[in-house]
Amino acid sequence: MNNFGQTYMNKILLTLASMLLLPALISEETKIQKPALGDIWQLETRSSRLSNSGSEVLYYLPSDAYNTYRARKFNDWDEFSVVDSRDIEKLNTGYKIQLIESKFNSKIYKVKLLDGMNKNRNYFMIAEELERNYKLMENVDE
Repeated sequence: MNNFGQTYMNKILLTLASMLLLPALISEETKIQKPALGDIWQLETRSSRLSNSGSEVLYYLPSDAYNTYRARKFNDWDEFSVVDSRDIEKLNTGYKIQLIESKFNSKIYKVKLLDGMNKNRNYFMIAEELERNYKLMENVDE
């Protein structure tokens, strides 16, 4: 085989190897740890109970959390989501929650609030907010 043939074969092998290995590398990098029930998460984003807008919230009713999730997903706020402000719990930065149960195909979590005036009460939250605004706490025996 001449030099041109050897170079051509090397390029083909390199291309095939890239095509076979690239999906494995990408899937390894993009694996996101699924939140486990019992995990404790702490709110990291800026949030205040006293703010009229921009606060992170928990919902008293699972249907309110799910309807808000659907309204965001389909950008249809008229049909899906009308939540009374009395049916939400506003959070301060640093508040901790514990995951109790998953609902609606893991789109909504039932959580226990571990801080604040209403601590130890159960609420519901949108799973995307957990992944975006909270940090998983290390397992520390208290």
